[in-house]
Amino acid sequence: MSRVKSRAGALLPTLILAAVAIACVGAAGLWLGRAMAPREQTTVIDRPARRDFNLTDSSGAPVSLATYRGKWLLMFFGFTSCPEACPMALTNVSETLKELGDDAAVLQPAFVSVDPERDTREVIKDYISHFDERIAGLSGSPDDIAEMARLYGVYYRKRAVEGGDYTVDHSTAFYLVSPTGEFQRAFKPDMDPADFARELKAAMNLGKGSKQ
Repeated sequence: MSRVKSRAGALLPTLILAAVAIACVGAAGLWLGRAMAPREQTTVIDRPARRDFNLTDSSGAPVSLATYRGKWLLMFFGFTSCPEACPMALTNVSETLKELGDDAAVLQPAFVSVDPERDTREVIKDYISHFDERIAGLSGSPDDIAEMARLYGVYYRKRAVEGGDYTVDHSTAFYLVSPTGEFQRAFKPDMDPADFARELKAAMNLGKGSKQ
């Protein structure tokens, strides 16, 4: 009996480590699932391939899919007060545009604010100027943003923080739309710029056969 107890005691640390490992894997899976949820959501078949929107750019001009017809549209949804994910994503886009070289001429990157309450046209314009002038800054009414987010499977939610302020939790994928307005695919936000440029070229080559 003492031998059984001794063996059980020896196995206990191993079982604890296994349980911790399973918990960590589960947590990592949950985090990754949330991070890549936009990619999964954007492939839901009951959503239209063409997902139009009605927003305004930083000059106040109305924009929709028709505004960018003939160009590939690469969108990122975020907010200017974002401490990390948004600056990282826009810096990544800036570097990726350099990697694309002349091919960048057919791509229109856009930053879509999910915080219209604070992100005025002037604020967005100033924010974008710190990254690359080729990035379009877009916003709209709360209802227009909510409808666009629904169509593209974008998650965002205001969350109160200490001091009475708030932040915005949001999806961090890039969304690529073809020159004819059809959703093409989503990309992870932290890709190496050279890899990002290579995958963008591959995705855009896939769509060259479509009518433009």
